[in-house]
Amino acid sequence: MAFALALSGSAAAAAPGNELGNIGEAVDPVEALGLGSLSGFYLAARHARFNQDLTAAAGFYVSALAKDRANTDLLDTSLILNVASGNISRSVTLAEQLLRSEPDNWIALTTLAVDQIRNGERGAAMETLGNLDEVGGQIQELVAGLLEAWITVAKNDTDGALAHLEELSGPRQYEPSTTLHTGLIADFAGRNDVAGEALEASFKRDAGSPRVVEAYVRALARAGNLDRANEILDEFEERLGGNDQFTASLREAIAAGDVAPLIDTPMKGAAEALYGLGTAYARDGGNAQAAALFQLALYLDPESYFAAMALGQVMESLQQYEAAIEIYRRIPDGHALSRTARVQEALNLNALERNAEAISLLSTAVEQDPTDVPTTVVLGNVYRDMENYDQARQTYSKAIDALGDVPPAYWTLYYFRGIARERTNEWDGAERDFRLALTYRPDNAHTLNYLGYSLIDRGEKLSEAIGMVRRAVAAEPSNGYIVDSLGWAYYRLGRYQDAVRELERAVNLKPIDPVINDHLGDAYWQVGRKREAMFQWAHARDFDPDPELTASIAKKLAEGLGPQTPVQQEASNKHAAPAEGTGEASIKVEIAPEPSEADTGGENAPKE
Repeated sequence: MAFALALSGSAAAAAPGNELGNIGEAVDPVEALGLGSLSGFYLAARHARFNQDLTAAAGFYVSALAKDRANTDLLDTSLILNVASGNISRSVTLAEQLLRSEPDNWIALTTLAVDQIRNGERGAAMETLGNLDEVGGQIQELVAGLLEAWITVAKNDTDGALAHLEELSGPRQYEPSTTLHTGLIADFAGRNDVAGEALEASFKRDAGSPRVVEAYVRALARAGNLDRANEILDEFEERLGGNDQFTASLREAIAAGDVAPLIDTPMKGAAEALYGLGTAYARDGGNAQAAALFQLALYLDPESYFAAMALGQVMESLQQYEAAIEIYRRIPDGHALSRTARVQEALNLNALERNAEAISLLSTAVEQDPTDVPTTVVLGNVYRDMENYDQARQTYSKAIDALGDVPPAYWTLYYFRGIARERTNEWDGAERDFRLALTYRPDNAHTLNYLGYSLIDRGEKLSEAIGMVRRAVAAEPSNGYIVDSLGWAYYRLGRYQDAVRELERAVNLKPIDPVINDHLGDAYWQVGRKREAMFQWAHARDFDPDPELTASIAKKLAEGLGPQTPVQQEASNKHAAPAEGTGEASIKVEIAPEPSEADTGGENAPKE
């Protein structure tokens, strides 16, 4: 469960007849309101797309298209959104219609080719892919080339497929895909030498990819190199904290002597190609295109759960948490990704503030497997996000105790427990944890920031502390929260001119943060710039501060700010962290990530 997915998420496992959402239902509210006009549907579609709701937008665009069938812009948009939302049957019709006016539209050609592959129309698919290849462009050539290779495999022509991939190996950007699929095709055909060489090259290029690791381990095992296969799994677990279910299932297969190739049908090979190319789009922020490729992969192989996980991650990035949850629930218990899917489901429930459901799901997973440290860590992060710091501290401690010697992959356990301890007034333990975290990552800006500011706030080890905060700013000079930390540290030390300089920079970096604006107002007041202080406090009030800060600002606007005693003063306000707290990145499942801004930046002044 703990490994980093190239992407992990899903908007729907779009099995035939089981596509995500009923797009037809999306237009009902418009019809009910009597807005069933072209402009009504179009505005509804724009609104849905602005809110990142691909499924609703797809339906509204199709309804708008019905009112203006000659509008190629609407047709183009309708196609991409329908593919991305998983309505492939409708998408094929739209693709055929669009190709009459835009014969070089690559999404239309790809959609049509995939439908032909699924229906066994190999000749027609090769012709469609030939047209796609002529469109030009790297993604188009790669889609066409990889799919053509797997169609050639389906024709029992392994030599032809491998030769086709070799011809495709032109630009350097093609090599990761062509090398991997050379290995997958050779392994499928039982050509162990070719498979081993190609998959080893893929592994050396991307040793952190679970798909590459699995393909290579399976090929090694099939070739009889069991020691090397297990060694690769050991290295994988050590590098990324491991994935108990993922690696355990592979080890069991190796021990039983039942290790099939990663790809066991040409159609699944074509699906794997689409999944891999979709991850490239997702990394570059092309969410609709990525979702479309993942949906097409699932259309060819409804059990392509890596594509499903990747699609769900796209939904998460679009903040479509309900859609992501629905997808993760389609990954069956017992599958190597099922625990990862349950954890991602819990994180999405937490994002929807359905905290009790998230905790129940994670607690059950931990009870089922108390050795699953990564899931325990996520449970602690959810408690921390809820500001239940005592329970978070206990949960992190369980994980640390279970690990014994904490490996580098889990260094943030100490950082997170340090936060929980600081928030529950266990400062000695918190300081120990922060310093332990720094033994793993001595220059980590967030740990330096949190520990340094906390020491200043307590009036302890001031020289060392201010040095820590300066190092944090030097490491992340564009992080407004950390710059604010330095400015507020200067303020707490009574160095008000220095505070103004840094806090003005922090406000430029984070102009609508209420706490940073409030800090700058305080600093202005102390240097005699009282009119500007009032202006800054008014800004802070307008940016939706929490109730405690709202009351503090109201008092300052009414009365000004009294004399402040450097360091020894009580905190003038409390800067709460932005709601996130899980420590999980949006594009990967990673149990021990580098602290993100949302984890730590908002805690720039843990107690101020």
